[in-house]
Amino acid sequence: MKINGVKKFEKLFRRAGSMDVDKNDIVRLNDFINRWIYRLLETGMKKAKFNGRDVLWYDDLPITQGLEANIEEFKQYDEELELSEILDTIAGLPPLPLAIGEGIEKKLPDIAGGLTIALIKSMKVVNPKVKNPQTDEWDRVTDIFKTLL
Repeated sequence: MKINGVKKFEKLFRRAGSMDVDKNDIVRLNDFINRWIYRLLETGMKKAKFNGRDVLWYDDLPITQGLEANIEEFKQYDEELELSEILDTIAGLPPLPLAIGEGIEKKLPDIAGGLTIALIKSMKVVNPKVKNPQTDEWDRVTDIFKTLL
C-alpha cells in the first residue's frame, strides 16, 4: 500500500507527540482512521434512520467534545503541514446504505485529523515515554478506542 505524505505525518507525530514513526506506522494509521470513520458513520446512520431520514448529516455523527477539540487542534497543525488533501484520500467513504450529506464529505479530512491527534495523545497516555510506537502501543490504543467509541 502506498501512502502519500509520509514525511508530513512524521512531522505531525513529532510535533503533536514527540514520536518518530515510519511507513509501517502510517499504514497502521490509515487502517485506524478508516476503521473509526466507518464506525462514526455507522452510528450516525442509526441516528438518521431513527429520525426518519435517508441522508446522513454531520450532526448525526457522534462527535464528542474531546474529538471536536482534537479536530480543532489538528486544524492548527494542518495550516502548516497541509495534510487535509492527503487525509481526504485516506478517509474515503465506504459504501453505505444512506446518502452522505455534503457537510460530512467536506469535514472528513478534519475528522480524520482529529482522530489522528486523539491517537497520538492516547499513545502518550498509554506510554508517556513512547518515542517510536510499537505494536503494543497500537494495540492498547485501539482497545481504548473500541471501549470508548
